[in-house]
Amino acid sequence: MKVLCSILCALVLSFGISYAYEEIPDDAKSQTEDVSQQMIASQAPEAKSRLGKNTIVNLSSDSAELIHVVLVDKSLKRLYIAVLNNDGMEVIKEFPILTGRVDGNKVKQGDEKTPEGVYYVVSYSSGDELVKRYGDYALIYGAGSFPLNYPNIVDKIEKKTGGGIWLHGVKPDLDKTYTQGCVAMNNTNFGLLYDNVSITTPVIIAEKLVYSDEKDYNTVRNQQLEVLKSFITAWQDNDKETFKSIVHSKFKTYGGADYKRYTNNKVNLMDIYPDKVIRNDNTKVFMKDDNYTVFDTNQYYCAANLSTYTNKKYYFIKEDGRLKLISEETTSKGVANAPELDNDIKLFVENWAASWKAQDIEKYMANYDVRFKAGRENYNQWKAKKSALFAKGEPITLNISNIKWSYANGEYKVEFMQEYSSGNVEDKGTKILTLSGCPSFFKIKSEIWRGI
Repeated sequence: MKVLCSILCALVLSFGISYAYEEIPDDAKSQTEDVSQQMIASQAPEAKSRLGKNTIVNLSSDSAELIHVVLVDKSLKRLYIAVLNNDGMEVIKEFPILTGRVDGNKVKQGDEKTPEGVYYVVSYSSGDELVKRYGDYALIYGAGSFPLNYPNIVDKIEKKTGGGIWLHGVKPDLDKTYTQGCVAMNNTNFGLLYDNVSITTPVIIAEKLVYSDEKDYNTVRNQQLEVLKSFITAWQDNDKETFKSIVHSKFKTYGGADYKRYTNNKVNLMDIYPDKVIRNDNTKVFMKDDNYTVFDTNQYYCAANLSTYTNKKYYFIKEDGRLKLISEETTSKGVANAPELDNDIKLFVENWAASWKAQDIEKYMANYDVRFKAGRENYNQWKAKKSALFAKGEPITLNISNIKWSYANGEYKVEFMQEYSSGNVEDKGTKILTLSGCPSFFKIKSEIWRGI
């Protein structure tokens, strides 16, 4: 059977499937371990947890969004399903599991250990799909599987090997006491897992989770969030030495950037673009233990020539007694989705309109980029024209409505309906402002008027 499994795994890899299963040996039923102390596949589920709210400090959040998180305690052979938001965490389900035959953190292919770290579900396959893909051998995986992204970037930096770490079910008549590295449960419990897990669900696997009371839970959450805040503050404030001190000496990304390349690039950008805005929202904190934390956060970054909105996964590992950034992963979400930006742009337009109505030339022109163009007029010509009009002192009526915006190539295009009257002039139409810069220092780079 091991030969068959090796062939199947080789076939899976040859077709580009990254998370092939690790086979379970034929002698699984013949072990001499004390099965009364093990969680065998036929054990009844325990859906209701003995734990409750804020009892596990390995996860926290500052986001109102409610998500599900899976936690695995290898020492207790227990799996917990928790819900998480900024109100805290609450365990909603708990049941027994099987883990690797050999104790300890997975290091290499075939060591029969279950890895420890923060992982994410990458796909799902039903039991029938597994059998179609791998043949009858896959029946041992019961109701289905959720492959995880082991080895993740931290595992790769630590030169760990292997793969095929799944959360999966178990064939009903197979009473086994361990796996070769996966986390397994009976099919009834796998059904409970299926109801609460989807692709990208976080999975925290620890030798022993950190259990605590609500007071300690909030203390740890605040301490962890302060780690991320310190990193972002040093970056935004161009504090180069502090920033570099927070980056781990073994830092590396999937793209190949190491400590020197990463920090040199950030420092250079601090010099070129000292003014920037960095905002984080929807931040979740996932800890393996005191030495390993992942901050899963959405981040808006804006400098003079670039705006991005991404999901960031910042991996922090302790070095010299302090959590430091060892890697990061980035997924684009699109600037249009940045949560505060809509209000920033509307507030800018409202303040610009107010300075126009007040006919305060200095405040009005403070909204404009010195490179401003409107048709054939440049910044100075525009200022001269507006100064002459304001000098007449004729009251201005100005109504702005239906503000829309888009982002491309480092600029924000803002379009709205404008109704204007002053003296003998009255018009209505569409105004388009092109903005450079960022919130708190937006500037109008060009202006287009289309009367209707």
